Amino acid sequence: MGIRFSSLMNLILKNGIGLRPVFLLRLLVLLPTSLLSEFFALVEMIRYGKKINSIVIEKPPVFIIGHWRSGTTLLHQLISLDRQFTAPKVIQSVIPDHFLFSSRYWIPVLEKLMPPKRPMDEVEMGPLDPMEDEWALLRLGAPTPMRKLFFPSRQKPFYEGTGEFNPSGHELDKWKGSLLHFLKKVTMATGMQIVLKNPYHTPRVKLLAELFPGARFVHIVRHPYKIVPSAINMWNIVAGENAMRGGWKSPSYAEASGMVNDFRISVNESRKNLPAGSFAEVRYEDLERNPAGELKRLYEELNLSFTDAFGQEVLRFMEEKKNYKKNRFDLSHEEKTIIAAKLSDYMDQYSYDRL
Repeated sequence: MGIRFSSLMNLILKNGIGLRPVFLLRLLVLLPTSLLSEFFALVEMIRYGKKINSIVIEKPPVFIIGHWRSGTTLLHQLISLDRQFTAPKVIQSVIPDHFLFSSRYWIPVLEKLMPPKRPMDEVEMGPLDPMEDEWALLRLGAPTPMRKLFFPSRQKPFYEGTGEFNPSGHELDKWKGSLLHFLKKVTMATGMQIVLKNPYHTPRVKLLAELFPGARFVHIVRHPYKIVPSAINMWNIVAGENAMRGGWKSPSYAEASGMVNDFRISVNESRKNLPAGSFAEVRYEDLERNPAGELKRLYEELNLSFTDAFGQEVLRFMEEKKNYKKNRFDLSHEEKTIIAAKLSDYMDQYSYDRL
């Protein structure tokens, strides 16, 4: 929901749509809002187009990276409490083409339509909560592997290597233009430095560092016995609720573990070429145990200003969420063996035992 009609049709023409009733019903649901988005986008371009183009992002973003289900959302929520930063909101990622003009109309709609919690976990989410920017890039027509969740293929594997996260040629120009346009609009709306959370950006550190000189990166990791089954569960839920055609096949434990390891290798290689003070790393388990202390350490490593007021906000937030129930996945010995075989170097690097 929220995508423009032209962008929706472009996706369907490139990827096809299934003829089963569930897929056609999803299309019928999307058509009215996509036509409305087309109109709102035109109005916004007329009203704000020149001003958006003139925006300069003076303070490069802070990027939170890490594999899915590694704790990126928690870290994003915590840093978003710091008043020196802003983060893209759900409403901005849902209607990236026209949120400057039409947020006031869409927020009441989302408040009625959105479930109170994300479908893959118990994380509460409303229209004004932080959201990852890949959803905006998808709706803006940028090339992204996220399309596979909406247009799965029986002929191609879910994961084809980190190269698919880094477009080239014309697609790279489209990707850069979409991201810059979106961040200019977020900057225009708030005037603040942006903190982004996006697992898809994890293999893009080199590209993002070139696009935003001075950008900072915070990498979060977690025990792979937690990451792998939870990521597979999330992908299955998102594809099950949103696919526009058949062909979805749940990734295997070996496939998902291979992706986790490839992300680790990519980050290790990219961080070597980053300037001092632009990269920091944290384990989810340490962040959960000592949130204010770990954030203070991260801020010191990134040369960011950490205030006592921010520290108190972090503690207040964690106290409010203390009864949050995490997903639990009971792995068999065979499943643990598969994960450990693929991720032995990961476990050694981040001091995780094999249980």
